[in-house]
Amino acid sequence: MALARLGGSRRTESYTWPGFVDALATLLMVIIFVLMVFVLIQVNLAYRVSGQDETLGEMREQLASLTELLNLERQASSDLAADLAQISSQLETTTAERDDVLSQLAAATQSLAARDSELAARDSELASLNDEQTATLAALQAASARLEERLAALNAAESRLAMTEGKLQETEKANLDAASRIDALENENAASRREVAQLTSAALALRQRIEELTNLLGEMEAQAERDKVAIANLGKSLNRALASRVQELQRFRSEFFGRLREVLSGRDEVSIVGDRFVFQSEVLFDQGKASIGEGGEQQLQKLAVTLAEIAANIPEDIDWVLQVEGHTDNIPIRAGRFTDNWDLSTERALSVVRFLAAQGVPANRLAAAGYGEFQPLDAAETDEARRKNRRIEMKITQRIMARQ
Repeated sequence: MALARLGGSRRTESYTWPGFVDALATLLMVIIFVLMVFVLIQVNLAYRVSGQDETLGEMREQLASLTELLNLERQASSDLAADLAQISSQLETTTAERDDVLSQLAAATQSLAARDSELAARDSELASLNDEQTATLAALQAASARLEERLAALNAAESRLAMTEGKLQETEKANLDAASRIDALENENAASRREVAQLTSAALALRQRIEELTNLLGEMEAQAERDKVAIANLGKSLNRALASRVQELQRFRSEFFGRLREVLSGRDEVSIVGDRFVFQSEVLFDQGKASIGEGGEQQLQKLAVTLAEIAANIPEDIDWVLQVEGHTDNIPIRAGRFTDNWDLSTERALSVVRFLAAQGVPANRLAAAGYGEFQPLDAAETDEARRKNRRIEMKITQRIMARQ
């Protein structure tokens, strides 16, 4: 029985203990579940935080890119503002220049209009004078015609009066009708005499007006003569000035040719013909070519030095020019880059002009022309004549004379 009790008591204790264990196990499971939920929440939060960090980094990069773009835009804006300010200043300057030009144009237009109106007034005055003179002459002719008619009528009346007086002397006691007829004729004669007197006074007035117009025309012709004399004097002064300039240019040209004679003396292929300095083409160019050879450059360099020294002493108001002319023989060009002898002569003259300009001769004092084979020195069909015709001629002349 004791054992039974002991065993029963043990069964009772073992019965209550598993329930406690189950409670602890349940609590432990709850704790583990809570921990697992917490861990999952932490993992989720960490994942979300890492994603937000990446997004924040991308946003920072975008912000940096936007900041750089903003700086570039600000720089571009400042550049545009500077350009706008410069353009505005240029626009103001251009506007001021335009206003100045417009004011000058308006003044010139007003002056031109005033001159045109003055000229039109003078033309109308002259036309009116011509019309008045024409009308006066026509009136004078008509008055003269009427005067001749009245004089003829007066002569006829006087002849009739003479005849009547003769008849009256013969039949002075014939009847009263003849006396009345004589009175009528005398009255008609008196009226004719009064009309003749009026016509005579009108003719005198017309003659006086004609004399006035003749005097005015004489004054105008005298003024025209004075203007012609003034123009002639001005032309003479201009011719004297041009002649002095030509003489001065001739002096410099003579000095230039004299210096060249000294520099290039003893060369048969270089000569001076009249007022022209002549190079044979073989001195400067190879056959059929327009490029200057080495020997030709040396000769032209001496020429350029001399010309530059002379040009420095020529006054600025002398408008001179060195005319370079190319000439060839009459043998046609059959191949090559040149179309014909005209083309070759022109290119050679241009080569000389370009070389002289490169050596310091003022380009505005140089001119080139090509004449081909059309101005030969020797028209013979020989090799010697053709050699003479292949040449480069140079001449110092005055630009005004060349234009005339």
